[in-house]
Amino acid sequence: MEMYQKLKQMSEAQRIEAITRRLVSVKSVNGTAGEIAIAEEVEDVLRSFPFFKEHPRFVWTQELPNDTLGRKNVFALIKKEGATKTIIYHSHMDTVGINDFGVLKEEALNSDQLAEYFKHYSEDPDIQKDALSGNWLFGRGALDMKSGDAVNLTNLLYYSEHPEELTGNLLFMGNCVEENDHSGAIASLDELERLKKKYDLTYEVAVNTDFISPKYEGDQQKYIYYGAAGKALTCFYIKGIETHVGNTYAGVDSTLVASRINLLINNNPEFIEHIPDEEVLPSSCLMLRDQKDFYNVQTAKVTQMYFNTFTYKRPVYEILQHLKEAVQHDCRDLVADLAAKQAAYLNSLSFPAVKDERKIKVFTFVEYLDYLHQEGIQVDELIHAFWEENHELDKREIGFALIDYLDKQINDSAAKVILFLAPPFCPHNSIASDSHIYQKLKATLADYEQEEDFKMKQFFPYLSDSSYLAIDENDAEINQLTENFPFAGRIYPLPYDKMRALNIPAVDIGVFGKGAHTWKERVYKPYSFGVLPKLIRNFTAKAWKSEE
Repeated sequence: MEMYQKLKQMSEAQRIEAITRRLVSVKSVNGTAGEIAIAEEVEDVLRSFPFFKEHPRFVWTQELPNDTLGRKNVFALIKKEGATKTIIYHSHMDTVGINDFGVLKEEALNSDQLAEYFKHYSEDPDIQKDALSGNWLFGRGALDMKSGDAVNLTNLLYYSEHPEELTGNLLFMGNCVEENDHSGAIASLDELERLKKKYDLTYEVAVNTDFISPKYEGDQQKYIYYGAAGKALTCFYIKGIETHVGNTYAGVDSTLVASRINLLINNNPEFIEHIPDEEVLPSSCLMLRDQKDFYNVQTAKVTQMYFNTFTYKRPVYEILQHLKEAVQHDCRDLVADLAAKQAAYLNSLSFPAVKDERKIKVFTFVEYLDYLHQEGIQVDELIHAFWEENHELDKREIGFALIDYLDKQINDSAAKVILFLAPPFCPHNSIASDSHIYQKLKATLADYEQEEDFKMKQFFPYLSDSSYLAIDENDAEINQLTENFPFAGRIYPLPYDKMRALNIPAVDIGVFGKGAHTWKERVYKPYSFGVLPKLIRNFTAKAWKSEE
């Protein structure tokens, strides 16, 4: 039976729950063929709506260019005759994996079986209470963010059934590949530009329904965001001075340098921006490994690591420079500490002191290239040759491999740390508090202040596709960023000009729940399926109106 035939006799909340359950039942783990399956499922739901049966050309898909899996975005347009003002409802369709469910892996997509399990799960009283209440829907993607997809689809259906309330255009956009490289959102910019020209659209605002969560135990506030935090993957190539473990004081262990950098940066609030009343988060280490591929008694010569580093207002290049200066200072302390330990060791054995000339050079990537040029290395030719042989490497690995390749050409014995960037890069953006969209959002929340406790925040903290709809960094800042991003134009080409030209204000008015990216993921039905769709329509109606 077609989806609409099931939906037409249901209340709105029942519709959203039914669509959510259907979407959750489709395994759509990022980087698998399931991403195609979920796009087809969303397309099928849309095509079951009477409006799109009558206007089938207003539902379509966009295949990602050069995608080996053939993944695709899904679009649907409700066009009001003569209207230009357009509201985008956007959401992503992929999920993280299901291995974290352990023995419940086979039930990860079955909301009812998970609810039954958690009713008896006394190890976590909070989730047990939620399961017993009947107010929560469980399952991978239930919160992040198939319930958000369902809200957008149901609101699209609502307006198709109530055309008298349609005073502008609505564009639904379901994106793939959000959970790692955001390739779907990036590709969608071409489609947004095409539609803008074809139908003379003006994009007033994009409404993302990505999830929101409590910030502390008992927190009932609903956080509404009028911007998106950015993200840089800040990478560190660390080369030490290898030595035999029987002469350990003579070297510089790259794993020791990496450990110092990890202690310096990981979760350190000293490196965050200070923005009053915002959730400004520190960097987190996402990978740290040495490059030894078998056991021996030589200390590790090379170690690699990278961090998730959030951005809010500061340009990425400034953040990279700040990190470089801190690492440089810490490496000087490390070398002094190594020298003192070696001197004490030699003294304890009545051995003569040695002249210790060890140092650790610290570069950004562009500074390292300049250093190689000065040493007579033909950098451009080498980079070209490397690309020809290694362009199929993982996007996160290729920068490390390039630096390793270049360093072997100079073949010096200097210990060094080289900072650079790798994919993904999510730009930060936000809406000015004196803009009409901000004021309309504020007015919308005021309409519901007796019903819910809302709090407006500037930056959505969890990373989202909204990052690609506008960009706050200027051309000079972007140029400085790309100088430190090996092969940026080839492995992660971002259409900065297009993002700047579209400049679509984005807000997150999301579903509410707990446990995103964990096996305890769940969405709160009374708010997400009851209050939220009406709240979004209220804001939509205000956004369609001309500024007063």
